[in-house]
Amino acid sequence: MQSQFLLLIAAVATLLVAQTAAKFQVKTPADAKKALEECREEFYVPDEIYEKYLNYEFPDHLRTSCFVKCFLEKLELFSEKKGFNERAMIKQFTYRNFGDVATVRHGLEKCIDHNEAESDVCTWANRVFSCWLPINRHVVRKVFA
Repeated sequence: MQSQFLLLIAAVATLLVAQTAAKFQVKTPADAKKALEECREEFYVPDEIYEKYLNYEFPDHLRTSCFVKCFLEKLELFSEKKGFNERAMIKQFTYRNFGDVATVRHGLEKCIDHNEAESDVCTWANRVFSCWLPINRHVVRKVFA
């Protein structure tokens, strides 16, 4: 009985996310790969650093912050004007497995800010994503594998 109730709640939450993020189209692994490659070309990322990016590991490096911003913008998860699109992130990373909703939301609740620190946009995008990603790296890899 309790598991049926939880499934119902997950279904309703997913439906609400789907309706509110209707304009956002879920990105495929090919979309993610294309975004990674385009950002690599734009920011001249060295091979050894790019190999880590391909595994969704973003180490401290001169190019990482703006690379992350570029990647997230190409996936329509972040924009310079509006910041992170939380609904799009939930839709993107839970469409295959509704069981990931709690983890994705927890990461967003913990990490999202509205750049109150007035950081440059690359630092802002990277700060939030670097906080969210360790909680959800397994979800990102699953969705973009």
